[in-house]
Amino acid sequence: GVSQVLPILVALIAAQEGQIVYVEQPELHLHPKAQVAMGELLTEAANRGVRVIVETHSSLLLLTVQTLIAQGKIKHTDVGLHWFTRNAKGATDVQYVVPDENGAYGEWPEDFSEIELKAQDAYLTAVGLRQFGEAAK
Repeated sequence: GVSQVLPILVALIAAQEGQIVYVEQPELHLHPKAQVAMGELLTEAANRGVRVIVETHSSLLLLTVQTLIAQGKIKHTDVGLHWFTRNAKGATDVQYVVPDENGAYGEWPEDFSEIELKAQDAYLTAVGLRQFGEAAK
C-alpha cells in the first residue's frame, strides 16, 4: 500500500491553494483505518484551498467525509459528489449531489449500499442456518 499511497500523500501535502489534485481510488490496498486517515488528509487539503477530485468506490471513504462534515471539520458546501449510474438504455447518467449540513447525501445510488447490505444479509443468513438450521429463516 505504501508505494501506491506515497505519491498521493506528497501531492496533497505539496499542493498550493487553487491547485487541482486528482486522486484515483485512493482506498486501493489500504486497511480500513488507513482509508479513514486518507479521508481526513483529503479534507485537510480541501480546507487549505486545494481542489481535490477523488474517484472512489469506497463507502468507508465517503462515510469519513460525511462524519467530518457533521463534526464541522469541512463545510458541506465544499463537498460535491457525482454519482455515475447506467440507465436502462446502457448510457451513463450523472447526478450531482451536495451533502447537507449533517453530511447526508440523500439517496445513494441503489447498487452502492445495496450490494453491501445484501452481502451482510447473505453472511448472517448463512451463519444462522449453520447454527440454528431451518429455524433461522
